[in-house]
Amino acid sequence: MGRLKELRKYADGVLYRMEDADKRNSAITHLYGVSLATTVIAKKRGFDLEIALMAAMLHALHAYKTGSYDEHEHKGADLARKILGELKLTDDAETELICFCYISS
Repeated sequence: MGRLKELRKYADGVLYRMEDADKRNSAITHLYGVSLATTVIAKKRGFDLEIALMAAMLHALHAYKTGSYDEHEHKGADLARKILGELKLTDDAETELICFCYISS
């Protein structure tokens, strides 16, 4: 799961730049907690674990990065697409699957 490790490094960089320690701790707890829950769900349903965990790590990053939850599902998908493109961690189909998770939930 080298791709997930790279993505976590990126997400951690965003999170650790948050100035408010309480918000930062909450964000870290939330993203990693969602990732833990995602592991259980993905395994139970036979989903690709790595892709599911990548989606979990990115799902609220836009809100934490900008401080805005307005249309966070669509803006989050746009940010995820940008991050995955920059890091070159996924192919087009994987990127679209990850981004689809935001707007379909």
